[in-house]
Amino acid sequence: MSALIWLIGILVFVFVSVLLLEIVWEAPKGRLAEVGSGEAVSGYRKALAALDKPVSLYMPKGILRKTAANLYWAQIAGKWTGWNEVQFVSLQVATAAGAFVAGTIVFGGNLLLSGAAGLIGWQYPTLSLNGTARRTRRTFQGQLPEFIQLVAARVAAGNSLENALIKTAAAPGLAGQWMRRVVQRSQGRDLLEQLGLEAAESQMPELIGMATQLRFIKRGAAQQQLMGQLAVSIAADYITQADQRAEKLGAELVTPMVLFYFLPFLGAIMFVIGYPIVTGLF
Repeated sequence: MSALIWLIGILVFVFVSVLLLEIVWEAPKGRLAEVGSGEAVSGYRKALAALDKPVSLYMPKGILRKTAANLYWAQIAGKWTGWNEVQFVSLQVATAAGAFVAGTIVFGGNLLLSGAAGLIGWQYPTLSLNGTARRTRRTFQGQLPEFIQLVAARVAAGNSLENALIKTAAAPGLAGQWMRRVVQRSQGRDLLEQLGLEAAESQMPELIGMATQLRFIKRGAAQQQLMGQLAVSIAADYITQADQRAEKLGAELVTPMVLFYFLPFLGAIMFVIGYPIVTGLF
């Protein structure tokens, strides 16, 4: 009976937690979208501001850097607009503390279950952010080779490297959108310098390498040939990464298949075979 009570308590807690997080914290829907845009519910930002200084001082820098990179790509996709890494980690701290307190109330002071609730509260905003950032990165990486090929074609047609980048920025897709962002932010500054800054902010190795190579190409004499080589190199790197992800996916599927298919199937067979034998013995 006590086990049933615990099970009901856990299910109720999970249901209430998911319901609250879906309504309040999921980006970019509902009230959190208003928080990100600075409209109507700025009180949430003010409340979280009390945590910003401790978070910036004591939170490991690796967590802040990773969060900053994920926010960069999520904001490219139009999600979590207006948030920085310190504010987001403050949100994680607040949701973890709230979930821990709720878990303490629901589970009657059981620290293990309350800690698990706090961990769920910490991870939920991260899962929302990381999922958006991962999808945006992969979409961008898939479009980048074609974008560079278009730039190389314009350079081969006689355009300067900067003009080729500016003209190709009008292309549809995420890569064109990113380049338009670079062009808009480069007012009064060298375009390739701004591209390097954006690449560093994105923390994407492909972009950082591309920005470095573009600076060398600008200084070189055979720009057309070098741009062609860069386009081929980026396309080859993307194909290699796609193959590696496909191979890794097969290995990652082994564990879920064993846990959720093979073991239950084996258990069902053992039960069917073993139950008559056990009942016959006793």
